[in-house]
Amino acid sequence: MPTAVDGKVEEESAAKDRAAASTLGWAGYGPRSVRFLDGLRARWAVQSLERRFTIAASLVVGLSMLTLGYWVERRIRIGWEQGMAEIGAHYLQALLAPHVLELEHADTLSEDSKNRIKAQITDSRLGQRVTKIKIWSRTGKLIYSTDKAKEGAQLQPSRLEQLSRGQVVVSPHGNSHDDEEPGQHSLETYAPIHKPGTNTILGFGEFYEVSLSLDREIQQLRYATWFLILNVAIIIGFLLYLTIRRASHIISSQQAELEANLARASALAKRNNTLRRAADRARLDAAVSNEIYLARIGADLHDGPIQMLSLLMLRLPDEPAELRGQLERLIQQTLAELRNLSAGLVLPEIRDLSPSDTIEAAIKRHEQQTGTGVMRSIGILPDQMPEAIRFCAFRVVQEALMNAYKHAHGRGQHVATRFAAETLEILVSDDGPGGEAAPPDVPQPRPRLGLRGLETRVKALRGSLTITQQPQGGLLLTVSLPVRRRSLRTKVE
Repeated sequence: MPTAVDGKVEEESAAKDRAAASTLGWAGYGPRSVRFLDGLRARWAVQSLERRFTIAASLVVGLSMLTLGYWVERRIRIGWEQGMAEIGAHYLQALLAPHVLELEHADTLSEDSKNRIKAQITDSRLGQRVTKIKIWSRTGKLIYSTDKAKEGAQLQPSRLEQLSRGQVVVSPHGNSHDDEEPGQHSLETYAPIHKPGTNTILGFGEFYEVSLSLDREIQQLRYATWFLILNVAIIIGFLLYLTIRRASHIISSQQAELEANLARASALAKRNNTLRRAADRARLDAAVSNEIYLARIGADLHDGPIQMLSLLMLRLPDEPAELRGQLERLIQQTLAELRNLSAGLVLPEIRDLSPSDTIEAAIKRHEQQTGTGVMRSIGILPDQMPEAIRFCAFRVVQEALMNAYKHAHGRGQHVATRFAAETLEILVSDDGPGGEAAPPDVPQPRPRLGLRGLETRVKALRGSLTITQQPQGGLLLTVSLPVRRRSLRTKVE
């Protein structure tokens, strides 16, 4: 066994394998066939629909007509041959039956009977049509033949069974005999020979009949059949071509119309997409502008009426003291209301805060105002969100916590957030009042927006707001705000 030295043995072996494959024709055989099929597919793909239909219809009609023509010709020839054989068998029955009556009781023919049969062929018109005659016994044994066939030959069992049932068996026979002229065809016919006037079979005759007239008739019939089939195929093909051409033109026009409609629909979709993005930007801008407007109102309240009332309180007359006390209490209540309202309208500076920090700022502001604690579960949120979304998130937490403080006295306040599928979800819950009264020494801040106003604000951003009663008591407020990634860079100047 050779040992590899520096890889030479392996290289020589691989080279021999490549040479053998090239010699046997393996190399490139697969790729060539694949390239040929790919070429056919490519040429077929570039053809028009009309041409592809025409080629396919031509192949189908052509193969169908060829099959039909072959079958019709074959059936006609078989029918003619069988008919000619039946006529010849009756003719032979009339001529041979009187000379083979002795076969009813014996399996051989006398020399006198053989001579009479031979005279019938040579001295009558039968010899012009029948070139050879054989007579078989009922057991299938050859007892007479006009050619050099050896007596004692045995007939095939299957053919003997057919003849015993009274059938006439025929098959075309070519010029395989020496006594037949070149190009001459004959019919090989087997027929039972009956006793005249009865159904008793005396034996079986085999004769070869010249089929020149039959061949001429069949040849003429073949030409007529193929001519008819060809005309029918041409007419069918022409009608199919017209139908396919019309259908192809209709399909082409509809395809062009569909392409035009598709182009228009695509243009409309692009335009609608542009308008939708513009509407989204306008909606976000409107939300931000609303917050700016509310902040300005709060600032105006602080700088206007609050300052004026404070100045009015400083200039109240000292006398009478009772009237001054009543006016001071009234002015202080009005100032408290205005300051509370101004503080609710003015948002803290959250433009530069992340979404998580914005929600945290709303929670801390509520804790400072109410002196209560809020549990929080703030999930991982994107670093950037549109300003309108952050403003809305702040208002949602602010209003939900205010309602929880008002109706549940701050029991079990909890804020949770999560972000999934480009949706910010905020959940604010409480444990309900639990039969306790609000602490009298803690001020009760009024809701600034109300749930209806909060729902309007959320729906303006295509979000949803739901409030459900919890089994253990209390309410759960859930807000979902869609956040589109492409809108994360949208900011209001």
